[in-house]
Amino acid sequence: MIDPEIDHGFAYNFQGEIDIIRSPFYELDWEYDDSVEDYVNRILYCLAETIELQQPKVPWCLIGRSTPPLPTAFSWIKAFGVATILAASFSVLKASLC
Repeated sequence: MIDPEIDHGFAYNFQGEIDIIRSPFYELDWEYDDSVEDYVNRILYCLAETIELQQPKVPWCLIGRSTPPLPTAFSWIKAFGVATILAASFSVLKASLC
């Protein structure tokens, strides 16, 4: 069990690392912090060190599946759709001018 007096208000995750979100050490406490500047000065060194320790040791490489190429008929379907929209818009324009 975690003893807050020994751990200074740090909570730990399942990997044994400091959990920044759940640690009461990082919460604003007006008993100790008279201003936001005092709060930042109190946590900044520890927060920076904790983030540095929790960074991955090796660069991440995300590998995913590539999308399959579109079928060759796709360009013809697209051209036909554009031509249909143009013809419809011209007919609407012609009808509104008459």
